[in-house]
Amino acid sequence: MRALLAGFMLLATLGQAQAGEVRNFFAPQVGGEPINACLADGACGKAAADAFCKVEGYDQAMIFQREPAQTARLIDSDKVCDGKCTAFRQVKCFTVRSDLQGAGTAL
Repeated sequence: MRALLAGFMLLATLGQAQAGEVRNFFAPQVGGEPINACLADGACGKAAADAFCKVEGYDQAMIFQREPAQTARLIDSDKVCDGKCTAFRQVKCFTVRSDLQGAGTAL
């Protein structure tokens, strides 16, 4: 039993050491409008979610969900989709904590 508990504690510690800063954005908006799930160059999904996360100060998106929308603003331009659009319902962003970025590189 103690070995099992010690194993769980080790996993929890390792998980924290690997973790960074994470934030969930529900119904993310820019300029009061939902964010389009595509970029101006036509790249959609992960590329647009990553661009949103970078604007918010994070490294990249972990997960994202999309939904139909009447309007949605492109994160990398001033263009707005009007009509049949796809916007992000949720984007979960993360960045590696600065105190961990150099971990494991000591001589």
